[in-house]
Amino acid sequence: MASLEHTARVLRCFNDGRSTLTLTQATQLLGLPKSNLSRLLRGMRDAELLESAAPARGYRLGALVHQLAGPGAGAQSLGARASAAVRRLCDRLGYTGYVSALRGADMVGLVHHLGHNPLQVGVPLGGRLAVDACATGRSLLAEMGDDQVRTLLGGRVSHAGPQSPATFDELLQRLALVRRQGWAESRDEAGKGVGALAVAVRDARTGERLSLCMTYPMAVLDPQERAQAIEMLMQARAELSA
Repeated sequence: MASLEHTARVLRCFNDGRSTLTLTQATQLLGLPKSNLSRLLRGMRDAELLESAAPARGYRLGALVHQLAGPGAGAQSLGARASAAVRRLCDRLGYTGYVSALRGADMVGLVHHLGHNPLQVGVPLGGRLAVDACATGRSLLAEMGDDQVRTLLGGRVSHAGPQSPATFDELLQRLALVRRQGWAESRDEAGKGVGALAVAVRDARTGERLSLCMTYPMAVLDPQERAQAIEMLMQARAELSA
């Protein structure tokens, strides 16, 4: 019974701001002996409750948890499927990827995947970005009507940075472009020299909406990689929204 209780306590350590858990973090959060927790985490991994994150980065929730969290028997949640799609993108191109959600007028990263490229850029998991001033946010805003966007933002923009929309009308123009092409892009908004490509996805059963994003150093991404990223994001959007 104690092992079951400890398993539940480990699972509760995961939340919107913590998608991975290291042994050191688990020890600090739970106050259990490190050796006992190490065996427990390995056992949970073997049972597919957890899976290994990137090398030396601990554990994340496993396939069984995502399957049980789905809206129907044997179904995976939108978040789990979106995470898998972003991971494939990161494995293919080597850059950083996120699954993000709208929280009020901000975007918050729920899942974070690192690629194999030595240069990884982006916002720390759980950090907030103004919804009008990032690719993830504009991908979701473009799914709304202009009146909904106006209500959400009070007809104002955040002025989060020099490359962000300067006026509400400019924001609406950018959203119109996102609707036409199906994807959003930002340059020098999340950080100097940081670019991002994003698409919005919606679960047809639950209505849940998320944004899939890849961030990259603008100085190293070549046109072919950019085209590949857009193609993979659009394909993921079609599959996840079906």
